[in-house]
Amino acid sequence: MSVLHKAALGTAASALLLIGSAVPAHAAAPAPQGDGWVLVASSGDFTAQGSWNKSTSWGSSQGNIYSTYAGGWVEDLAADGYCAQIVINWYGSNGKSDTDYSPQACPEGDRDEFSKKPGDSTHWTATGWEVYMRKA
Repeated sequence: MSVLHKAALGTAASALLLIGSAVPAHAAAPAPQGDGWVLVASSGDFTAQGSWNKSTSWGSSQGNIYSTYAGGWVEDLAADGYCAQIVINWYGSNGKSDTDYSPQACPEGDRDEFSKKPGDSTHWTATGWEVYMRKA
């Protein structure tokens, strides 16, 4: 490999490191993985509170979310060997983040309720959130 190629490779690697360090702290939260993930609500949909009601061929969920609480239910609608589950990514000030999981609803017809708050041992007020329903 020539010196010119090594220098270009080093510059590209440095640029990737800089880009990676600019990612917000909450980017480490679980990201949607293909067809088994559906966004059901986000803080972009409403500012302080809201509700969702989402159904797919494999799962259904209904709930409410506020900056300090989320609750509702999730139901498995398909006999496909998967469960339906809600995943909530909470974001707070100063880089705070938390991810909560509902119980896994399965087999087909099972409906499970959930109640979650941002933060694990010390609860805090979220400034943003994303709620996903996923196949688990």
